[in-house]
Amino acid sequence: MKIAVIGASGKAGSLIAAEAKNRDHEVTAIVRDRAKVEGKDYKVIEKDLFKLTAEDIKPYDVIICAFGTPFDGSADELHQTAADHFIKIFKSAPANTRLLVIGGAASLYTDPGKKHQALENIPEEWRGVPASAAKALEKFKTSGINWTYFSPAFFFDPEGKRTGNYTPGTDFLFHNKQGESYLSYADAAIALVDEAENGFYAQRRFTAVSEKAAAPEKKKDEYYGILKKKPVFEGGLSQYREPFNYDLAGKSYRMVMDQRPDCFVNFLTGNTLEFGEFDKPAHKYYYECGKGDETTYFVNFELKGTVPRTGLTLILDLEQRLVTLNRTYTDFSEKYPLLVESEFDFGALDVPGFLLPRIRHSYTADLVGKRILWTYSPEFKIIHVYYSPHYIRATFPPGMAPATTPEQAEEWVNNPYDEKATYIKIKRNMYALNIIEQNMSKRGGPGNCLFFLMDLERVHDVGRSFGHRTNGNAPGKWEPENYLMAAYGEFVASDGKIEEQRRVYSPE
Repeated sequence: MKIAVIGASGKAGSLIAAEAKNRDHEVTAIVRDRAKVEGKDYKVIEKDLFKLTAEDIKPYDVIICAFGTPFDGSADELHQTAADHFIKIFKSAPANTRLLVIGGAASLYTDPGKKHQALENIPEEWRGVPASAAKALEKFKTSGINWTYFSPAFFFDPEGKRTGNYTPGTDFLFHNKQGESYLSYADAAIALVDEAENGFYAQRRFTAVSEKAAAPEKKKDEYYGILKKKPVFEGGLSQYREPFNYDLAGKSYRMVMDQRPDCFVNFLTGNTLEFGEFDKPAHKYYYECGKGDETTYFVNFELKGTVPRTGLTLILDLEQRLVTLNRTYTDFSEKYPLLVESEFDFGALDVPGFLLPRIRHSYTADLVGKRILWTYSPEFKIIHVYYSPHYIRATFPPGMAPATTPEQAEEWVNNPYDEKATYIKIKRNMYALNIIEQNMSKRGGPGNCLFFLMDLERVHDVGRSFGHRTNGNAPGKWEPENYLMAAYGEFVASDGKIEEQRRVYSPE
């Protein structure tokens, strides 16, 4: 492949050119001063960026632009004027000639609604160049040329070591395992040459983070995400959970979704998978898997380093070749920092040799009017009261309410468990239940998202809790929580009193 690097004598450009050369690509350095790349085994074009013409770039498969700008206010608009020049000459270049531009992190979004950007975290006096780079990205989006824009992490480290690994992303600022938006120049060079070779992000923006080579030793209470060695939380709600299931190892499924783009999941091992949108790069995650019955799987994993923090749960129904996808996220509300929210999408599994199913899992009111006493451990039992298609109430068997003082008992009376719920029918005698503990969160507690797959013939469930837990070593502090649990149950009779109570958190 013929690759030209603009700014090949700079800190980033020199690493990119060297990376491409080490992979046996034909590299051309486009620099203003030939002497700065003397001794390198590159072809050289000694020319200013703004003097380049369509004829200059015509011989190359990829042009990587790694020019830098000072932050002293003298070149605040340079990214935009460079974008204008590139768009002009690339409109006359061959359609298969690609432009990869290194921009800035300022245009990365920090919220799921894309209302806030990292630019807001930069002091006003330093925003000139980052703001110009963000405006340049908008110009590329409407240019019609064959472009890719790279936004590095917020801390783009010229002295960082090469680890050989990075985690890619798209439009959102995210963090590495150390909780930092960090990328070394050396690992960025790997990401850019990978993109030059693969073209995954044609006419799109992408980003990446990497780990610091000298990572600090992990603390004993550090959150591990979805890992086998993660401790059991919440007083043993996993006591009756069956061992994690490894049936899906080695299997792959394409999911044709009703709302989101089609996606796929490849189960690499019993606890690692790849997940991504179809025809786009996949990312690896740890997962945990439980079973509702012999053909229905409950797969839970957490996206690494996302903002907001996001977990995905799949109900794979192999009998009907259907899928329900639950996306749950938290850390998005300034007013209620422990708040969680969920959204659903339904789809079908595209299995070779079979027509795509036309039916779907669906919302239901089948459970309204029923009560089930769920036993999670000998010390924890709770009665779910399914009194409305959109809400759930809960009560406890006599003597088992989680109150050890009169004040706690009064709290349960004044603030009963009455939360938003979603009910989904999977198939005969099998349902999914999603509970968003928003009222608990708004009262300052760790209100989580509880998602269950319930077999009502055996009266057994497997579920997961996503949100926060109390940090036992730091009272008043919260840590991430995401784990599988299970319970067995029995239907119980009702006197109707709790169902008749007025909802205290929302209008009737």
